[in-house]
Amino acid sequence: MSNLLPWQADLWAGLMARERGDRLPHALLLTGAEGVGKLDFATCLAEGLLCQSVREDGSACGECHACGLLAAGSHPDFRLVGPPEDKKVIPIDTIRAVGEFFALTSQYNGRQVIIVHPAEAMNLPAANSLLKTLEEPTPGALLILVCSHPSQLLPTIRSRCQQIAFGLPEHAQAVAWLRERLPADTDAEALLALAEGAPLAALRLSEEGGLAARQDLARQWAGLLAGREDPLAVAAQWKPWGLPRSLQWLGSWVTDLIRLKSAGPDAAISNKDLGAQLQNIAERLDLKALYAFLDQLTEYGRLAANNLNEQLALEDLMIAWQRSATRR
Repeated sequence: MSNLLPWQADLWAGLMARERGDRLPHALLLTGAEGVGKLDFATCLAEGLLCQSVREDGSACGECHACGLLAAGSHPDFRLVGPPEDKKVIPIDTIRAVGEFFALTSQYNGRQVIIVHPAEAMNLPAANSLLKTLEEPTPGALLILVCSHPSQLLPTIRSRCQQIAFGLPEHAQAVAWLRERLPADTDAEALLALAEGAPLAALRLSEEGGLAARQDLARQWAGLLAGREDPLAVAAQWKPWGLPRSLQWLGSWVTDLIRLKSAGPDAAISNKDLGAQLQNIAERLDLKALYAFLDQLTEYGRLAANNLNEQLALEDLMIAWQRSATRR
């Protein structure tokens, strides 16, 4: 069974109060940054609703027949819906199956639950198909949409769901949670900063060797300005980390460069472990070049929701960054 994360206790208590009062909506939209545990929360909720011997706090017992089926991934009243393997988009056929699922009779306690994650991955035909399901709710059915970018959902879908917003946990709580799960010599503070305060994202970065890789990528990125690195080769090194994460890291670095350029070496920056390297870059570039590159990052962030060729995007960015050295 899934475990509720400590910073979600208040949200859980509020939702369970609604469940006990028979006021749970037919559709929930869980929003917030990636890596704060939205899917974990949705899974805990599904398990609790389908459990045959639910605990006092609303969580699943983990021992009944229904919990056994959920653990085995074979509960007939539950579905987790997402993009097909090796795809980024949830197609219409997948969402049509949601309506067909809710048309079936519940096999156990009269409840049916579907989680759609990430909901923003639905293409337009799929989103329109889901809208029809939302407009004709099935008694006892709960649809949970998990979404990190709600602006990418149709406004009509958002308006038909009860939204629950997940904020970042308090810094001290997040660091303590991370330290319980990381090797003693791992810098939990640096990982959390790198993940912009999202603990689960920080944990994934640690498992992927993110801190060491980031240091190496930063060195290559700085080498582009000095002419020591080839933009296409550097882009190839960045590709395994994906365009969204690459844009996040580059945006953070450039923002720090702008702070250093504007306020000097004592400026408060996010990437403290790269401070000396960033200061050296800041001394070589002017604000106009930095803002121009930041605008380019923003534009690629906007385009990333489309079916963008990530390798070409990264190559374009690295070439543009190398040319920044001549835009003084």
